[in-house]
Amino acid sequence: MNTKPTTFLGILMDSSNGNQRESGEIKVNTSSITFESESQKVEFSFHLLQITNGGNNRELIFFAHPNKVGLTFYTTQKAILNESVFHEDPELKAQIMVLKSSRRKIVIGTSIGFGIVIAIIISLFLLKETFVEALAHKAPIEWEAKIGDKLFESLKYQYEFIHNDSLEQEFLIAAKPLIEQVRKDGTKVEFYFIKQATINAFALPGGKVVIQTGLIDHAKSWEEVLGVVGHELAHVSCRHHLRGVINNLGLYVIVSSLIGDFNSAAGAIINTGGDLASLSNDRAFETEADETGMNNLIASHIDPKGMISFFNTLKKESGSKMDDYTSFMSTHPATSERIQHLKELLENRKYYIRPVKGDFKAFKKHINQLK
Repeated sequence: MNTKPTTFLGILMDSSNGNQRESGEIKVNTSSITFESESQKVEFSFHLLQITNGGNNRELIFFAHPNKVGLTFYTTQKAILNESVFHEDPELKAQIMVLKSSRRKIVIGTSIGFGIVIAIIISLFLLKETFVEALAHKAPIEWEAKIGDKLFESLKYQYEFIHNDSLEQEFLIAAKPLIEQVRKDGTKVEFYFIKQATINAFALPGGKVVIQTGLIDHAKSWEEVLGVVGHELAHVSCRHHLRGVINNLGLYVIVSSLIGDFNSAAGAIINTGGDLASLSNDRAFETEADETGMNNLIASHIDPKGMISFFNTLKKESGSKMDDYTSFMSTHPATSERIQHLKELLENRKYYIRPVKGDFKAFKKHINQLK
């Protein structure tokens, strides 16, 4: 048995004196526990001693005695409960076991609660793309049209557009099956041609598709051109631009707008989306546009191998002309993995194709005369 009392830092509370508090030391003796400060000493015998916990998360250990009404002292040092003299007294040992059990339940409950919160946060991040897509489809199409119109106005000052009714008519005849297919889901489309050597085409939110003359120059057939156009129209129908802008708003804004008032995010979406830099698409969007575009080509009875053929053309140009033709916006990287993925999509798939109406060589000659 200890001959020298163990000392712990503590606080004495006197409820008879307005809950006045005084700091001092708590000592565990062989048959009593005492609080001692510079001004006073309070001793509680083990007989009838009451040990409880309290405070925030029950971090404090309180000692009280019915013979000393109004006086209580406590410590934050939970090691005091391990004092051997307490455990030699059956009544005190039972009280300590209850305290430790209660504390254990709090720790477990807090851990479970914390784990649930973390799980919810992780789930929200894992489901973020699902929320983004749901929010994008909830947004009125008119919002995208406003963004597209704003972007289109800025393009007018950077490029020379080709305005020729007969040229546009030739293209619309060739692209008619594809246009009709994408319009089935309510997608509105418009086509424009610009004089630019870049091998590129890009879609604006709302349905405006801009085709650069460099694309026509390097294409070998209508099927190749429509393969690229099908990819771009897929960006529109999948609402990739809007999804990209919403994704940058932050998870809190996304979730709160989805379950609450979406109009609160309207200004941020329209203003942010009106930047040319926002037209770029990530790898996942490009893959989805490839897959959706190819499905639309097949549904239109246009040979989907034209998309693969054109990407092969870009691959051959890589390292030479392609370096000079890089666009400032989302180009169409023709990586070997991407081409392989498109081939896998067609593998063992049955589909029926029809010849595209119109003479592509004549169309190419016509557009070159206008350049």
